[in-house]
Amino acid sequence: MIKQKKKATYDKPSTIIGKDTTLETSIMKSKNTVQINGKFYGDMEIESSVAIGETGYIKGNVAADFLLVAGKIDGNVNIAGQLHLTKSAMITGDIKTASIIIDEGAHIQGNCNMSAPKNINQIEGNKVKQIDNKNNK
Repeated sequence: MIKQKKKATYDKPSTIIGKDTTLETSIMKSKNTVQINGKFYGDMEIESSVAIGETGYIKGNVAADFLLVAGKIDGNVNIAGQLHLTKSAMITGDIKTASIIIDEGAHIQGNCNMSAPKNINQIEGNKVKQIDNKNNK
């Protein structure tokens, strides 16, 4: 049986920080999708998707499965799946991700490190075999 790949879920956030809202905390943890349209000061550990709207701003580190950025992040970004930077995105900090999409006009000031996913599906003949990537820690 082939294991289903996890997908980004930006369209149904369970937590929304509105445009006129500022939230300061040491860390935000969630297993569900988060959308930021206001200001967030602190680190994020999200076991799902994060969407940063054009008016959204984060000062802190972001760790998530998927990240869509149209606003600004001042901090490091660690994404297990896909990072998508729209034309209005600005990241000042280092990026670590398995996959990245950068629209024309997006800005990055920092290093970007792309690593292979932890499990890679390898096709042998007509069979799909899952192998562990020993180089990825």
